[in-house]
Amino acid sequence: MTKLIIIAWLLFCSHAYATNIFQLNSKSKNTDLTDIQPNHPQWNASSIYVAGDLVTHNNSLFIAAFWVKGIEPIENQPHWDGWIWVQNTVIEKWQANKVYQGGNLVKHGADYYLARYWNENNEPAPHSSWQKIKDLFYQTPDLPPEHPDDYKTLDGVDQNDNGIRDDYERYVYEKFDSPQLITFSLGAASTLQLIIDIEQGRIPNLDTEIGKQIILDMLNISYCVQYLQNSHPHFREPEVLYFNTIDRAYANRKSQNKISDYIAWDDGFHRSADQDCNILKKDIK
Repeated sequence: MTKLIIIAWLLFCSHAYATNIFQLNSKSKNTDLTDIQPNHPQWNASSIYVAGDLVTHNNSLFIAAFWVKGIEPIENQPHWDGWIWVQNTVIEKWQANKVYQGGNLVKHGADYYLARYWNENNEPAPHSSWQKIKDLFYQTPDLPPEHPDDYKTLDGVDQNDNGIRDDYERYVYEKFDSPQLITFSLGAASTLQLIIDIEQGRIPNLDTEIGKQIILDMLNISYCVQYLQNSHPHFREPEVLYFNTIDRAYANRKSQNKISDYIAWDDGFHRSADQDCNILKKDIK
């Protein structure tokens, strides 16, 4: 309880008053971030940001993917560090029949979505090939209560409907004191859920390109864990925490075997996965 009060107090006192994409006019088709505010505030290491906050850093524009504090925005594709690198200042309205790559940001209705992997004609929706940015919106850490069905199925229970399984979410907040560990663990959840989605046949267009991205993402999580363990030696890998029943662990093994069937192994393939975690070496106070 003390931890929750402290985090809530920090959020109240330290939140950066940056422009937030969720406060913008929801009726417009596209969102031009430069027209809204040409000079967005500079990222501040001591400020707390929540999903949708816009900052600049090293001449690049970033959007907070979820609650984040003290982690420097860098120009990378993975968003487990809490930041989405905005490569085009115009966030376009989602279009049918258009191919989207993992990491693309679109607007659909009044919401904003990040592509989890390559997709075409998949309309943005929670628990799909798209991650709604506000799915990971933690302005206050109101934890979902335990439920008798938490461990009975692969999906478990998501009572607060934020895209993260409740038992995993509770564990992250209750066991980790570092905002760095909380941010990374919650951000990794959407990738880990993809493994469950594959096992349950929810990705009908699974192919080589999607398979490669998922494997690289899983490798990247492992590399990032190694960096985090430099300053937090007792940090447990999110994959172990997420696949926390026999059925979930078995689904993880079967799904990864299924993915590997699409990919001819390349000795250098894994090397592209360890380039985006250097920022996690820093110990966040």
